[in-house]
Amino acid sequence: MIRVPEEFDVAMQTDRGKDRTVGFEIEYAGVPLWRTARIIQDLFGGDIEERSKAEWSVADTSLGTFRLEIDAEPVKKLVSGMSYESAENGDAIDRFLGQAADAAGDVVASISEKIAPLEIVAPPILIDEITELDGLRKALFFENAKDTQSSFHHAFGLHINPEAVSLEAADILKHIQAFALLYPVLKELHNVDFSRRLTPFIEPYSESYADHILADGYEPSLTELITDYHQFNTSRNKALDMLPLFAELDMPLVRRLYGAEEKINARPTYHYRLPNCEISSGDWSLMTEWRRWLLVEYVASKPDVLGDLRRERQGAPDAYIAAMKGSATTLQSNGHALTGGGG
Repeated sequence: MIRVPEEFDVAMQTDRGKDRTVGFEIEYAGVPLWRTARIIQDLFGGDIEERSKAEWSVADTSLGTFRLEIDAEPVKKLVSGMSYESAENGDAIDRFLGQAADAAGDVVASISEKIAPLEIVAPPILIDEITELDGLRKALFFENAKDTQSSFHHAFGLHINPEAVSLEAADILKHIQAFALLYPVLKELHNVDFSRRLTPFIEPYSESYADHILADGYEPSLTELITDYHQFNTSRNKALDMLPLFAELDMPLVRRLYGAEEKINARPTYHYRLPNCEISSGDWSLMTEWRRWLLVEYVASKPDVLGDLRRERQGAPDAYIAAMKGSATTLQSNGHALTGGGG
């Protein structure tokens, strides 16, 4: 069983001496993009830009630039293709074409907002600013935003992008190992919604990959770590998606393995996709999910804990999974998995 301290000293800086940041991506429905942009502006200031009916931004806020979009690439391409720039002194037909394109974009965006998730991509913020960003979550709650529990087809998640403290292969491996070992407890803690479990976007690592990375003596170079990851994980649709971090460190290798068409945004972060978005629940918060992620950071930072869990899993895999689920019940009854870091 995993035991964690009530307080955990979260790394507030990277080993490169930089203040550490974390990004959040919130999937939701029920509050139009234009209205969400206004809410962000009211909370954090900034300038609103309508890039298309499916994509907005709020730049120069106190936290950085927010991106808002209908989270469906075909819709974004369709809506952007409907734009028509009328000449400044155009005739009636020219003005009509502009108005028609604008109206068609409105219709497509309005329909798409009902069937595809809306997404807020928040800027990277300091860990101490998570509570401030949570004000947006609270405002959307009072606007009656819909979450993954509002409808069966709402498979909405909260993605967390914690900046990696270290970019060394050995340290990255510890985080992958910690996540693989903690997956049974994290799945229970997050209470992953049934509709999300039916989607292919948050698959766990396979047992064969877990066996591979947890084997005695596995000490890969960065190239070997990326190549092995691809051998067992041929898509980015994992609960802990490593491709953004790997692309940041070796984009040519990642593109050679995954192809030029795979959507990968390089950044020095882990991409944690397991949490639900539960924005319609008044007692849910970004901090709740952040603290659950901290279980991974805690185990990755404690070689003795990581080693003990690895040996327990190797010795009796079925008993290990049962014990980890029991740990989830204990951690849930104590409120938060960990406290500390971000208020």
